[in-house]
Amino acid sequence: MCENTMSRLISCHRIFAACLLPLISLSVWGDAIQGQIVGLDCAKHGHLCPLQQFESHISQEKDFILLTPNKEVYTLLDISRDTLVRHVNKKVIISGTLEPNSHSIKVQQLQVQLGHGLSRYESIWQAP
Repeated sequence: MCENTMSRLISCHRIFAACLLPLISLSVWGDAIQGQIVGLDCAKHGHLCPLQQFESHISQEKDFILLTPNKEVYTLLDISRDTLVRHVNKKVIISGTLEPNSHSIKVQQLQVQLGHGLSRYESIWQAP
């Protein structure tokens, strides 16, 4: 009888944990999402923002998103367009909270890669 009750209790805890998992902050787990900031229009076409006429191009982009190495796209919430536009096409690490049922992140921190090919990142923005 005790084993049966214990087995049900463990099952309930597993279900409870699975339901809460999408609500847990990435930074609580020590995880973050790595990728590049690109214009939404460019991401829709599967490429980075072009280097030719770069400034005029990004001035036309309305929104900027995070594009991961495996081509996942995340909308970035609670961070200004002005902050994102300064780091277009750069490798970044975004820490924050994944929004349930969407590919959106409430950004808590933005880190940008220092130099090309280096594995060091600098925190350049944090939520107030």
